Amino acid sequence: LKLQFLYFIGYSLKLQFLYFIEYTFVLQKKKKKKKMMKTLGLVLLASGVAMACNGGPPTDPDCQNHDLGSCGTACCKMLFTYKNNTPTQVKAAIFATLANGGPDGRYAWQTTSDGTFGFSADYNYEQFHYLGQAYHTSPMPGKYVTSGPYRDTVNFMIFEDGKNNNATTVRVFSLSDINGALGDNGMNYKNIMLAMKAV
Repeated sequence: LKLQFLYFIGYSLKLQFLYFIEYTFVLQKKKKKKKMMKTLGLVLLASGVAMACNGGPPTDPDCQNHDLGSCGTACCKMLFTYKNNTPTQVKAAIFATLANGGPDGRYAWQTTSDGTFGFSADYNYEQFHYLGQAYHTSPMPGKYVTSGPYRDTVNFMIFEDGKNNNATTVRVFSLSDINGALGDNGMNYKNIMLAMKAV
């Protein structure tokens, strides 16, 4: 009876010890998972801020150029000149930059009217050479509209610069696709700058 009692005490202590080890392991695993989720959340939040202008404090310099319905909806147009580069070289560089989603992974090339992908074939008409189009999707809602995400259309025209020899100019035009976008929180400007800074 004494031996059985001692065996029972030993077995109980062993069982409690195993329960303690298992509990500690599960607790550490939960803490690690919670920490990983918190880190992932911070990364996603930072990525969202980097990818979109959400109407908050203008800490991103590329979100400070707002438009108020200039095109019947929000839009932006900019020109970029590349010296000592042919239109074909510039087209190839822009296409490669946005081919896999671009700097934020949210650009998508579209098929042109002549069936080519991203950019048209070389028109070679006067100084004009290539037309291209991509969509950019913003992940976060704007300040006054609580739904989303939003899609903008980014158009490219590539032509020879008549004022500068051996230079190519790119006219980039970003347009909010949503009907009634009086303001864009600077997103159309950012659509352009995010792409062209990476070229």
